Amino acid sequence: MPPVPAVPAPLGGPSVGYRHVAHVTSADASAVAQVLPVLAAGLERGDPLVLACSDELAQLLRAGLPADAPVAVVSDEVLDGRTPTALAGYTALLDQHAPASGHRLQLVTDSTRHCAGMTAWLQTEALLNHVLADRALDHLCVVDEGSLGDDAALARATHRLLLRDNRVVDNPAWREPAEILRELGDAGADPAEETSPTLVFQDVTDMRALRRGLNQALRGGPLPADDTEDLVLAIDEVTANAGEHGVPPVDVRLWVGPEQVLCTVSDRGPGFEEPLAGYGPAHGTDLSVGGMGLWLARRAVDRMTTGPRSDDGGGCVVRLSIDPRTR
Repeated sequence: MPPVPAVPAPLGGPSVGYRHVAHVTSADASAVAQVLPVLAAGLERGDPLVLACSDELAQLLRAGLPADAPVAVVSDEVLDGRTPTALAGYTALLDQHAPASGHRLQLVTDSTRHCAGMTAWLQTEALLNHVLADRALDHLCVVDEGSLGDDAALARATHRLLLRDNRVVDNPAWREPAEILRELGDAGADPAEETSPTLVFQDVTDMRALRRGLNQALRGGPLPADDTEDLVLAIDEVTANAGEHGVPPVDVRLWVGPEQVLCTVSDRGPGFEEPLAGYGPAHGTDLSVGGMGLWLARRAVDRMTTGPRSDDGGGCVVRLSIDPRTR
C-alpha cells in the first residue's frame, strides 16, 4: 500500500463539538481515496479511530493505515436498530472509546446497514447532531446515494458538513434535526384506523384497568412476551402523559394483527410541537427526577408519531406501531 498523502487536517480542535461529515460516493475505492488522508491526519494528531462500517470498507481503510495506529474495528450492528436504541449504541461506543483529554475521537460509519428501516436510519442520522452536539467527535459517514433511492437527498441533508477533495466544507443542503423529524413523522392516520379496533378504552381514568385490558388483548398475539410488556409500558406512559399534560378525555385504541400492532392515544389538547422530545431522558442521566415517559415509549416501539386528530373532535393523537415480523 503506497503511503497516504499528507493533506492539511480539515477536522480536529479539542474545543469543537460534534462534527457530522458525509462523504457522498458510489464506490468503496472512492471512499478510501478521500477518507484515508483525513483519518491519517487525525491519527498523527493523536486522535484514535473507530471503524463501525461495513466489513468491506473497514478492511480497505484498515489496510491503508499504519499497523500500529490506534484503530478499533467494531461491528456496525451496535449502531443499528430502532432510533433510540441506535442512539444509545452511539453513546455507549463513544463512552467506551473516549479519547484522552485534548483529543477527539474519529468514527467512520456508512449507509449500508438500516435493518430497522430507512425511516429509523434517517431519524438516527438527524438526531446524532442533537444528541451528540457536545461530544468531541469527528464522525465521517460514507453515504452511498445510489443505494438510498428516493431517500438520498434527505440522507445528505442530515449532515452539516461534506468531505470533498480531501477537504471538509459546509453542506448547503443541511437541514436542522427538528425539521427532518417533522417531515419523517408526518404520516397522518394509519390505514388500520379505518378498521374495527381490537380494544377501545374511552375517557381513561383507571390505569390499572387499561393495563389489564391491553395485556388481555395482546395475550397469545403476534408479539413475544417481552415486547408485549414493553408495549404495555409504552402505552401506559403515553396515556399518563396525555392525562397530565393534555385535555381530557383521553382515549386509547388498539389494533392487533400479524403484520402490525398499532395503538393510538388521543386527547383534546394541542399536543406538543417538539419533535426532539423523547430521544433521551428529559433530565439527562438523572433518572430519579422523572421525565422518562416519551423516552421509554420510543425505545419500546418501531415507530411513534404525534399529530392532530383526524376526526371532528380536534386534539392530538400519538400513534405507536410495532411490526411483529421484525421480532
